[in-house]
Amino acid sequence: MGTETRPAGRRLEGGSRWDWLDRPASLGLACALAAVGLLISYLVRNQCATHPWANAFQYRHLCYNDIQPLFHARGVDRGLVPYTQVPLEYPVLIGTFMYVTGRLLAFLTHVGLAAGYTDPSYFQLTALLLWPFSFVVTLLLRPRVTAGRLMVWAIGTPTIFYTFLNWDILAVAPMVWGLVEVERRRWGWAGFAFALGASAKLFPAFVLPGAFLGALAVGDRKGATRLVGGFAAGALGANVPWMIASFSGWMGVWKFHADRFPDLGTVWYWLGQAGNAYLHPSPWWNTVSGGWGGLVGTAGLGVFALVSLVILWIGWRRREEPGGYPVVPVGLAIIASFMVLAKVHSPQYALWIMPLVAMVDVPWRQVVAYLASDAVLYVSGWYWYASAHPFTPPASVAEKVFVLAVFARCLALIAIATSAALRGRRRWPAALGVASPDVASPDVASVAVTNISSRPEENDRDSVGTPPYSEQQMTPKPNRG
Repeated sequence: MGTETRPAGRRLEGGSRWDWLDRPASLGLACALAAVGLLISYLVRNQCATHPWANAFQYRHLCYNDIQPLFHARGVDRGLVPYTQVPLEYPVLIGTFMYVTGRLLAFLTHVGLAAGYTDPSYFQLTALLLWPFSFVVTLLLRPRVTAGRLMVWAIGTPTIFYTFLNWDILAVAPMVWGLVEVERRRWGWAGFAFALGASAKLFPAFVLPGAFLGALAVGDRKGATRLVGGFAAGALGANVPWMIASFSGWMGVWKFHADRFPDLGTVWYWLGQAGNAYLHPSPWWNTVSGGWGGLVGTAGLGVFALVSLVILWIGWRRREEPGGYPVVPVGLAIIASFMVLAKVHSPQYALWIMPLVAMVDVPWRQVVAYLASDAVLYVSGWYWYASAHPFTPPASVAEKVFVLAVFARCLALIAIATSAALRGRRRWPAALGVASPDVASPDVASVAVTNISSRPEENDRDSVGTPPYSEQQMTPKPNRG
């Protein structure tokens, strides 16, 4: 089997009252956890749908979301078709979701079932349509992880902070579905699921190479072929219609990200600022093409490719371990490495790895370190940006805390990636021994469409505000020297 196993560590003998944390959560408990986590997430975000975005309310109350401003800034409020009539920074399934949700809201408003065709109503409808994806992830994980690890996903800070910040959950759910299909050895469906996820956000594609090697490791060449075929079918089915409608609009997504300057959530941004301040003051540090931004983009991509190959090779050398090729740990290590090396690190990226962390025996100290640093970064970032002039010296306490948290989170991700690649194994609930019953047994207010700078400090605040390090960034402007 292409996924490795390790029973939960706590012994069940002795009847400890904490034994239930090492067993699978009951269906009722899983549903309750999911409901609580999503309810808290919605209540926090909904403050921004029921209160004007004035005096930095959206930042001080931690309720900022990309959904409301992009309702206007990406032409959803005017029914503009993404990629063909308006540029969009998201891959096609998110773009399609944004557009269809807007059209659905227009219909509901027309028949009197929605309060109005406004960004608050758009947020509320979007949240209603997104929560099932997070709920499904909880249900997919329930029989495959311990109750303790399930809580990390269902009521963890990433779910509470980020489920309704953006649309990334649309990619997380297919990725988890694909991993479930890998463990069932339904390779074609696994590839198809990964393709759907990658058509919403790219990261589910990073799991595909490990799954491919997992199939080869058990001598299932036909399975490996079906995996690739399923991925191709899903990717072509999702992307080709939009490529035909507007190839330039479809390519615009990738060109935009290639031209982005490192954002505030990356160590690359702050290293560039330090270089400009202490090494050699120069406009080069604040430039994308031919400057620091371009160097980070090119070098980061090359290093990521090399690191990914090393992780895959380490996984291949571990294929003789009980359980076979470590598909899930390899996927976790690659995605965590990408989060470190990429020149963009939006807050909701934490959702990408949490299901994988729940499935792998990552040491709890590393999990806690990552969650703590991410939470501190998230809160301090919004409070920093709530100040009247966040980018004007001297640096505020919130900014200093934010910068420290960026580096702390980076170190936590490196630790998780290293641990997963070298020693990580699939962690099954103790009550299941080494396999789940349904898993193949292992071997043992309206504004115009705007141009938004890829450097967040250059963006003017619109009617609902501009985020400091989220993905509300489009059409790069020339960088200031």
